[in-house]
Amino acid sequence: MFKEKGYHATSVNDIIDAAQIARGTFYLYFTSKREVFAELSATFLELIRGSVRKISLDPADGEPLAQMRANFRRVMNTVLAHADLATVMLRSDGGDAEARAQLDLFYQQVIGLIGQAVRVGHALGFARDCDVHVIAVAALAGLKEVLGRMLDARPGPQTEAAPGTVTGSQAGSQAGSQAGSQVGTDEREGERSGPASGAAGPTQSGDPSRSHRVVSSVVSGVTSPASPWCMAPERLADELLTFFVRGVFTQ
Repeated sequence: MFKEKGYHATSVNDIIDAAQIARGTFYLYFTSKREVFAELSATFLELIRGSVRKISLDPADGEPLAQMRANFRRVMNTVLAHADLATVMLRSDGGDAEARAQLDLFYQQVIGLIGQAVRVGHALGFARDCDVHVIAVAALAGLKEVLGRMLDARPGPQTEAAPGTVTGSQAGSQAGSQAGSQVGTDEREGERSGPASGAAGPTQSGDPSRSHRVVSSVVSGVTSPASPWCMAPERLADELLTFFVRGVFTQ
């Protein structure tokens, strides 16, 4: 309901009706919708924390930059796997002062996570001398906007995916296990099967969606794979990392 109507417009009655529970049942767990929002914030932050691994100096764990790339990719795939929750957190209207304060607290914690990564880079000797807080805020702004646009590009629940496409919820769970090489394979296969612009036109199978289906399947079955926000989450993560590395890190 927060996603569909926004925090401010959503009432406890809306939540009760959508959950199909009695009012008394709701108040056994929460005193207000603010507490629901707080629970969502804590849940999403825990998911993000769980997708980030500490950078290791052990050569067996790979280069630090490769470990960072894996972190970026896991964050992207976590967001896709929990698209509704991510949309609420990234696109929320904040509603009232207490809800905005809760959202600000969430973002401050994310800034702390990013700042920690920069400090680790300093300690390892491959991060530039910079104001950690400023860089962390800037990185959050970029990450939030990219993730928000990626989520906006996904089809809504009213959009019927073409036969054989991966739905939004399936894409999130499957993307985490997709290797980067598979993404490239899917894209090359999409190029061989025809233009990936999503324009209508017959294909050999007679299915006009086939030419773009392979390219978009790793993302979510969206209908505009030509958009940069519809590319595979691993590629988006790599683009973000490139921007971040060039601005902060020396490699």
